[in-house]
Amino acid sequence: MGAGQRMIRQAAGPLMVLLGLALPVQAATYSMKAVTSSGMGATATGGADILRMMMGGRPSMNTTSRQLELQLLAPGQAASPSAEHRIPPAMAMGTALPLRSGSDSPGHHGPWQDKDIPEPKGRLLIYRGCAESAGAGQPEIITLQGLLPEQRRLALGGLRQLATSPGAGGAPLTSGRWPSGNEPPAVPLQASLVGSHVVVSNYAPEIRFQVESSHDFLAPVKLTTTAAGGAQRLSWQTIPTALGYQAMATGMGRQEGDIVLWTSSEAPWADSSVPGELRAPAAARLVQRGVLLAPERTTCSVSAQAMTAMRMAMLTFTAYGDTLLLGSAKGNPAWQLSLERRSTALLPLGEGLEGLDPGTGAGKEEPAKKDGGFHLFKLF
Repeated sequence: MGAGQRMIRQAAGPLMVLLGLALPVQAATYSMKAVTSSGMGATATGGADILRMMMGGRPSMNTTSRQLELQLLAPGQAASPSAEHRIPPAMAMGTALPLRSGSDSPGHHGPWQDKDIPEPKGRLLIYRGCAESAGAGQPEIITLQGLLPEQRRLALGGLRQLATSPGAGGAPLTSGRWPSGNEPPAVPLQASLVGSHVVVSNYAPEIRFQVESSHDFLAPVKLTTTAAGGAQRLSWQTIPTALGYQAMATGMGRQEGDIVLWTSSEAPWADSSVPGELRAPAAARLVQRGVLLAPERTTCSVSAQAMTAMRMAMLTFTAYGDTLLLGSAKGNPAWQLSLERRSTALLPLGEGLEGLDPGTGAGKEEPAKKDGGFHLFKLF
């Protein structure tokens, strides 16, 4: 598969998630995402803070928080679906979390057209690696106006095909979610997933499982940035049970319409993705290929060239934990469970965002700016 085809497939995946489309469900599945956030409090799926910044607002300045997302999916429909996740005492959140349940039809999401997705302009400049000076061949330059419309057309074509497939529109399913609102309820910082869990409902098999300390919430990322000439040196403490790390900075370029992206991955951009349900063997291969930084590593640098190219940027640092994957015993009603674990930090880099740094600007009111502040949609 060529690099262009890989990038197109990668473009289609997030779009499917944004539109809420899912592959046909053959057995009951229960997915859990446990995220520890630091800095500006990014969540596993982007978070309310990032949405505020996309619209030009200020993020909250929570230095550490935890998020938990739960989703139960089962084929078929229930007349009055109900479900709950009975949790161990160590979570300090009562005895059970209610899963707001209802019927879904994966194929019915309305017509989406090319015009529904804004057409970007300018270029994407990609820098890679942890050296203070960018290596040869950097930046990789992608002309957005010419490439992404084709990505959009192919992605939308795949969505339409999925929406009309027999397993999509013709196979309704029942789902339960926690949290059910737009703002996730607070998860206590002392909460632990360790202990016995039971998911009960009237539309899926009972799911019983045990979580050991090796699959608990990851520790917070303690990330600092210091100037190193024109580069920015990142330093952090190792995260117990983490399989590896990846950092990424994205921001506005010096030329109007340009987007600058830096990643700690040494691999080409098309080969730098990290799977959602990451397991130790796959993580070891990604470390060997330079996609992930080794779990014992504690430093990396955003190159001087990348910093010069970015007018303002946000840095996201992610520590990946091993995913717990379980399934029902043979002969029992089928179910599958996944527990994904990450620890993230979100910090500002470059001009114009220093006042948002929780370490220096927390609790202070920022003067209004003529351009309305950092507005992610202005990148296009």
